[in-house]
Amino acid sequence: MHWTDGLQDADYPEGLLFAWTRMSSSSKTAVTLTVICLGYFMTILDVTAVNVALPALQHALGASIADLQWVLDGYALVFASLLLTFGSLGDRRGSKGVFLTGVAVFTLASAGCGIAPTVAVLQAARVVQGIGAALLVPTSLALLRHTFSDSSARARAFGIYGG
Repeated sequence: MHWTDGLQDADYPEGLLFAWTRMSSSSKTAVTLTVICLGYFMTILDVTAVNVALPALQHALGASIADLQWVLDGYALVFASLLLTFGSLGDRRGSKGVFLTGVAVFTLASAGCGIAPTVAVLQAARVVQGIGAALLVPTSLALLRHTFSDSSARARAFGIYGG
C-alpha cells in the first residue's frame, strides 16, 4: 500500500505536493523521520557499497591500489573534516535547507560516481559525496531534535535513527 492510495486529484486540486499541508501532525512527523533516516542510511550504505565494489572498480577502471585508497579516503577525509563546519552552518542558516542541500549534493555526486569514466573523475565525485554527507548528517540530528520536542518521542526517534 502506497501513501498516495486513495487520494483523488479532486481532493488536492493543487497537486500531491500540497497534500503535506493537509497531513496530520503525526503523519508529518513519521514522514520527517523517514526522510531523515533515509538520508543517513545513504551515507552509511555508500561506504559499504564502495568497499564491496573495489575489485570491480580496479578491473573496470584499471585502478591501482593507491587510486582505490583515494576513492575510499577522499570521501572519508572530506566527510569527517567538514562535519563540525556544516553542523555550525546548519545552526546559522537553518537545518532544513542545509539538510536538503546535502541530500541534493550527495545524490548528484552519487550519479557522478556511477558514470565516472576514469579513476580521477570517480575520486572527485567521491570528494563531492563527502561534502554532501557532511552537510546532511549533522543537520539530520538537529532536525530530529527540533521535530521531536517530547523527550520520550525524541529518544525513540534517535533510537530509530541509530539503528
